[in-house]
Amino acid sequence: MSVFFVGGINRSGTTLLQSILCSDAETNPLIHEVSYLRNIVDAYVSGQQKFDEHNKYYFSSIEDMRNFTAEWANAFLDKIRARYPGAKHLILKHPPLTARFPVIFDLLSYIGEVPRFFVIIRDPRDVVASLVQVGERLRKKGEAEGQTLPRDMTVLGNYYMQTYMPALSYQNKDYQKQITIIKYEELVSNPQAVIQNIRQASGLALEEFNETEGWRNDNIDYDDLKRNNNAWLSDLWGKRLSNSRIGRYKEILRPEEISFLEKVCAGPLKSFGY
Repeated sequence: MSVFFVGGINRSGTTLLQSILCSDAETNPLIHEVSYLRNIVDAYVSGQQKFDEHNKYYFSSIEDMRNFTAEWANAFLDKIRARYPGAKHLILKHPPLTARFPVIFDLLSYIGEVPRFFVIIRDPRDVVASLVQVGERLRKKGEAEGQTLPRDMTVLGNYYMQTYMPALSYQNKDYQKQITIIKYEELVSNPQAVIQNIRQASGLALEEFNETEGWRNDNIDYDDLKRNNNAWLSDLWGKRLSNSRIGRYKEILRPEEISFLEKVCAGPLKSFGY
């Protein structure tokens, strides 16, 4: 059994990519985010930072703490496998975990698990434009999370950078072999070539994927999300591929915001060919 992690910033197409990987008969269905694993990984990262101050009293060494955390993470993965006994491969996603992919790799490698990472990238201008809209919806509902997504190009541009850079800059050669980068714009505009790349990288047949139809093997309750007026819900979820959102930032962001954001995210704009 193997485990695949889908990464990328919120609004980059992570749920779409997860749905494609879950279209294989040997995977778990499309399910909500694996945020519990983030808590495990963050506990380890925080534990390292505070080892001498706090955690040397509980673990004999950082390696001892790593071993304990790796077993904890493995127990959680076993719990997921028991929850979906028909799945030979786990497909898991939680965008904030993307920056922790190197840590996940190190932890799971210790217990003999070789995770595979699929990272989707998208034009930072379109991502930020979508985040601006989500933030507005959250604030309209009076939710505190809305304050973390202000209409501030510095804040949102740095959020983009901080999501991807740790995952893509880690130089461990074994880790680099396990990463596949998917470009959102190519996926929704030229899906056949991208899907073939995903098949080759994952070893999955993806036999239920059909670009002209809705998502298959999907356990997300979209009606419930609508009833609860979920601010993160996209009206493209569950539907056939669409390239209608490419370049939509021009309708949402002001020219001066676009210009400033292009400076903040100059690196990925150039590196990813935007």
